Amino acid sequence: MGVDSIGWRAKPEGIRAWGPVTVGVLLGLPMALVDLGFLLWALVVSLPGLVWQGARRTTRRMVLAQARALVRLERRRLVLWCAAEPGRDNDGPRALRYLIARAPIGLLGGLVVIIGYWYGLSFLLLYLYVPPGSPLEGSVGWAVKADPRDATNAFYMIALALLGLAGMYVTALFTFAQAAVERWLLRRLLGPSAVEVLERRVTQLSASRAEIVKAVNDERRRIERDLHDGVQQRLVALGMLLGRVRRGTDPDNAQELLRQAHEESQQALTDLREVAWRVYPSALDDLGLEEVLTALAERSEVPVRMHYRLEERLVSPVEAVVYFVVFEAVTNAVKHSTASCIEVHIGRIGDEIVVIVGDDGTGGADPAGRGLSGLAGRVAALDGEFVLRSPAGGPTEIRVMLPCA
Repeated sequence: MGVDSIGWRAKPEGIRAWGPVTVGVLLGLPMALVDLGFLLWALVVSLPGLVWQGARRTTRRMVLAQARALVRLERRRLVLWCAAEPGRDNDGPRALRYLIARAPIGLLGGLVVIIGYWYGLSFLLLYLYVPPGSPLEGSVGWAVKADPRDATNAFYMIALALLGLAGMYVTALFTFAQAAVERWLLRRLLGPSAVEVLERRVTQLSASRAEIVKAVNDERRRIERDLHDGVQQRLVALGMLLGRVRRGTDPDNAQELLRQAHEESQQALTDLREVAWRVYPSALDDLGLEEVLTALAERSEVPVRMHYRLEERLVSPVEAVVYFVVFEAVTNAVKHSTASCIEVHIGRIGDEIVVIVGDDGTGGADPAGRGLSGLAGRVAALDGEFVLRSPAGGPTEIRVMLPCA
């Protein structure tokens, strides 16, 4: 089970994004022509509205409806090929303003990209017009048929190839710039307003506060249950054994009871240590997250492959949440999934810490269970995202994304 098998994929960057972005920008050229045609049509059909009031209302509704339809196509293009965030297109006037601003930009950018790639590829493949009297005169048509053994001709061929590479590189940079401008235009003209952003943030903070309260209450109940069912029962058994020792008269039986009492006390200490670690693993402060998780992997009954890609220490709250996510996921996989292998990936993508825990078990994990719902609450308390995929038959994948600070 490799990295890609459980979905460790960053957003495409650099050369990997060049192909999709180029397709998106080139598709924007015919879309810009359609937008310009629509704007001219809208101008023509709106002229009667300058005279008749009834025609003005009818044509306005028709124009705005068509503008919203075109914006939906533009938005899909940018989201699919240029990694844009979806904008809002339910406002007709905003959609019309977007088309007015976007049409000339898309037309100019698309033409520049086509011309740039055409000339860059022509130079790169040594296809250019050879004027009479040039050192390469005598070549057939557009294709350079120069003899590479000729030093002068070889120099021109290398120069043309370098010019082609430079042209392709500059055009690629312009392609990314064009996509960035179109994403900005979509966000600026069709994105949420400042009031909407503030309202969304208030809603997120309210949800986070509720999740914090719920997570704290769930953790308190869990600690009480662990103390009652584990440590308290051990201490009760210890007290009963010591009481039998006090009442007994047989020295041999007293020694056996003392041995059992000693074992119970050791087990009670182990249970108490586990409860304390569930509250907060103090070793995080001393050893760091990587060392603690490595020790957790070594103690696991099921083999755990740990891939830790963080170079810097995280802040204490984030470290604690990452630890509990891995601890709970590994514990659940060992107890319930009948997995033969568990794989843990911890790394950073942009401004987020990403934790992925996957196993090859039977799946069917319940997100409403106490452990997983508690994890979701911990993650939400830090404005993170918790995603569980566990179809019946497996495999199971838990993915958590947390802000770095």
